[in-house]
Order: sequence, then C-alpha cells, then structure tokens
Amino acid sequence: MSVRKVVTRSSRKFKGYFPSRKLGRMVQWESPLERDAILLFEFSNGIKHYQEQPELINYERDGEMRRYFPDFSLTLSTGEVIHVEVKPISEFHSAEIVNKFNAVIQHYNRVGRNFKILVDSDIRKEPRLRNLKRLSRALQQNRDLDLTDIEFQTVELMKTNSTYTVLSLAQIIGKRNVLLLLARGVICCDIRVDLYAESNFLNLSEEQDHETILA
Repeated sequence: MSVRKVVTRSSRKFKGYFPSRKLGRMVQWESPLERDAILLFEFSNGIKHYQEQPELINYERDGEMRRYFPDFSLTLSTGEVIHVEVKPISEFHSAEIVNKFNAVIQHYNRVGRNFKILVDSDIRKEPRLRNLKRLSRALQQNRDLDLTDIEFQTVELMKTNSTYTVLSLAQIIGKRNVLLLLARGVICCDIRVDLYAESNFLNLSEEQDHETILA
C-alpha cells in the first residue's frame, strides 16, 4: 500500500486507478503520464512487482532536510529495487525542478540505492505504447475469460511452428484470444514493433529472457 494517498477528492489534478492483474489490486495514478508508465510496469516480465508512492525519502538540499515521495518502486526479477520518478520533460525547464532532482539523485547515490527518472519520451514511445494499450484493453474486457484449452492448443501449435504472428495465429484461435494470451504473458513478441506487423513473430514466454521494457 502506498505511503501517501494519491487519489483525493479535493485534488484538482486528473487522477484515477488502474486495474492491475500483476498486483491483483487497483493501482493509483496521479497523471495520464503515470497511467501510461504503469502499462510499462504491468506488461514487463522483468518487473515482478511495483508500488506507487512506496516510501518517504528524506534528503538534504541547500543545507536543509527535505521530503520526497518517489512515484513508484519497481522490483525486478533479479531482486533489484528501483525508485522511479515520472515527470514530463517540460518540467525540467524549471531550475527549481532541476536543482531538486540533482539533490535527490545525489542522495540515492550516497545511500547506494537505485533511482531513475522517466519522461514522456521514455514512456510514450510508439508503437510500443499503442501495443500496451491494446493488451490492457483486451485484459479489461475479458478479465475472467477461461482460456485453458486455448492456451494448451496454442502452446502445442507454437512448439511445431516458430513463424506465427498475431494475425496468422488469430486465424486459428481468434484475435481476441491471441491478444489475451499476450496480455497474460503466455506468449510474447517484440512489443516495440506493431503487434500486427508480418515480421513480428510470436514466442512462448518461457523461452524469452525476462528483461524490462523500460528502454
């Protein structure tokens, strides 16, 4: 559970919740950019857990102790933990913001913890973001659909044919089911390439390295 309550009725910001299958709960976000960042965390096999507003960080700036709440904490499959700030690049035109995060970065370096800033260009790369939205939509629309038989059929098919794409496999099991299997992590493809590209071949997820998709 987050340390600082994100969604409040009195706030003027555009805020909301994301239904996370990975965490089994609703995740709070403070801005559309945070909402899009959550899609990266949700569908990256290399990220095993994530937490919004994870803890209070006390850091020194200009001779005074300041308070800072990182936007997210990511726990990777390696066990590594990274605190993340999500912020539009335009905000770094402010000297105040630059000075603040220089001090925050120095604090994390000093205490030997990992910290990363994600800006618009990191989060909203296309066609990756469009792909992630497709997968998220498929999950939300078919959250409780039982695909046990379809999953078994797909695994057997892909053991004998390594050239399936979303569209060619969809001709056999249906596009909705292909997207759901992708969203649930049974199969995978290069999320940086359009899902429907003829050159974007599917693989069984168990055969892939569990890297993050933050880069």
